[in-house]
Amino acid sequence: EEPPTEDGEVHESTEGISSHNTVYRWSNDVTTDDAEVIGPFTSVEECLDAAMDADICPEPSKRIGELILHTVKIQAGQFIKIMHPKDNPDEFFTVFFPMSKVEEIGQQISEIFLSEIECIKVCNKKNSFKGILLNKCQDEFQKKNLYDDWLVEKKEYDEKKQSLSESERLEKDEELEFRRMKIKKQVLGNIRFIGELFKIGMLRVRVMRDCIQSLLRLTETESGDVVDMEDQDMDEEDHEAVCKLFNTIGNAVDHGKTKPYIDLYFGKIERFSTDKNVNMRSRFLYKDLIDLRNAGWKARREEETAKTLDEIKKDFEREERMAQMQSQQMNQSYRGGGRNNRDRDNRDRGRGGGGGNRRNDGDYRDDRRNSNYGAPRRQKERVEPKVDKDGFVEVNKSSRGQGGSRYGSAGPKILSRNNSNRDKKDKSKNRERERDTKPTKAVPPPRRSPSPTAEPLSEEKLKLKAKTMRAEFMEQPNEDDLFMTMDELKKHPGAARGIVQASVDAALDCKDKERAAIVTIISTLFTNGKLTSEDIGGPFGDIIEFIDSFVVDSPRAMEYMGDMTAEFLHIKALDVAWLCTQAKKLEEFSAHLIPQVIDQCVKSLINCYSLDEAKIHFASATNELNALLGQEKWNEIERGTGL
Repeated sequence: EEPPTEDGEVHESTEGISSHNTVYRWSNDVTTDDAEVIGPFTSVEECLDAAMDADICPEPSKRIGELILHTVKIQAGQFIKIMHPKDNPDEFFTVFFPMSKVEEIGQQISEIFLSEIECIKVCNKKNSFKGILLNKCQDEFQKKNLYDDWLVEKKEYDEKKQSLSESERLEKDEELEFRRMKIKKQVLGNIRFIGELFKIGMLRVRVMRDCIQSLLRLTETESGDVVDMEDQDMDEEDHEAVCKLFNTIGNAVDHGKTKPYIDLYFGKIERFSTDKNVNMRSRFLYKDLIDLRNAGWKARREEETAKTLDEIKKDFEREERMAQMQSQQMNQSYRGGGRNNRDRDNRDRGRGGGGGNRRNDGDYRDDRRNSNYGAPRRQKERVEPKVDKDGFVEVNKSSRGQGGSRYGSAGPKILSRNNSNRDKKDKSKNRERERDTKPTKAVPPPRRSPSPTAEPLSEEKLKLKAKTMRAEFMEQPNEDDLFMTMDELKKHPGAARGIVQASVDAALDCKDKERAAIVTIISTLFTNGKLTSEDIGGPFGDIIEFIDSFVVDSPRAMEYMGDMTAEFLHIKALDVAWLCTQAKKLEEFSAHLIPQVIDQCVKSLINCYSLDEAKIHFASATNELNALLGQEKWNEIERGTGL
């Protein structure tokens, strides 16, 4: 209770006198951690009486334990807090003080409201997250004395700098620079944060114009004219703050009705960019800002930001894959177009004589081609050299002589028999031709030594790899990247089985979207030959064998197991006979779960695909199912599921 007057008016009769008129205030900062309290009391009325009558008010005592706020009242000019212990709601303590000392004590309190509804409405508006956030940003932006203490200390240091030793000067310089950078980051960070709030619609354009005008030392009159306050200087931090703010909001504010104001602001920015009184760094920042606006607010290079651990891992693995692909391409290029081709070319030239260039001679593979392309190749018949009556070897026109082309020589030369050196040379040449006509045994290509086997991956690494594969696939389901990653992992012994093990384990305790991605990944890898039935059957068999443990941690584990079984049966990675073998392992400790496992798998296959497909799969293993469950139990499951 207090007089319903305008807030701020002083009335001497306020304290100690009740006006019997109810008014309302709100406060967002009523604490219960006072060092001293008055009490205990047995009721709220006793607390109020003690606050109103100093004669019956006991002396304050030290607060013991945690207190919880019960009531706050302003009565006869006294601000009264009533609290009770956390473990005893029937005992009360109070703290009170005159309203005239509210500001001195630091107690936040609102203006007076005549209506409780209005008071609550304003309170909720000003104390919402958005309201508190915007008020804080405004307070930080309007701080003008952030550098005051630093400037005073810097001035004092400059005056006594000469009297300090070199080590002391270095230490003080480093300390001052560190503090300056900290203040600068605080200012620029708040500027950017304000810009980001504007981009998501939490601030209006008018607020951003006020911010820009404040930074550029501009003011707007009531008529809408913008006046340049040239008598107010800007320091380096102000220039950088202007650039930071425009870099953040430029694209969002430079259009429509705001564009004329932006043109006006950039008129001053252009003057700053050529003003010799502005330091060089700030001038270049302004020039970059002008270029950015001329380019439609599209940066020339992407701004680098901090990355999460998952993003770093993805980048690292992507670089590894690229390096592996480049290495494979280089190896293939070497094997396909390197030494082997050169050796083959040399042999062709040796058989065909001067051999020309390959463009004229055609590809070396043409030697093996005929009209029946694609037919099995026949072994070359041995050509016996023909010797005439004089002992000379006749050269066949269809054979490739030493001086002819690969399509045959122009014809044999006519030789004369005499005892000259020329005859001996000719005979030597004939013997060489004879050797050329004899078939030579093909030399098998050298056997390539197997590549060294990579080290097995640890369980932690396999889990991390599986998690990364899921995350990438969920973000961008690219099968080529999935296959490439799996090919790299399969170089490590047991990696394929380990990936499946980590994936199916995670599938029992994750969100539906991630579980669907796991099943899709395993199915895709199997249908494309990247996984085998053994890779899937071993890890998934453990899920069935220990399903009783999984059900304790995840009540829907049986359902998830059934859905995965349905998918693996559908792609023929597993069959029902395998399922019966795994379910039989439950006989020792959890035999009662065996019918549930089979029943759930049947239902999941029907739900995920069709009744006809379920009939096909389970009809092929009737003997195994009767042996596992007994004919009566299996018939019951058949009737219950519609098989």
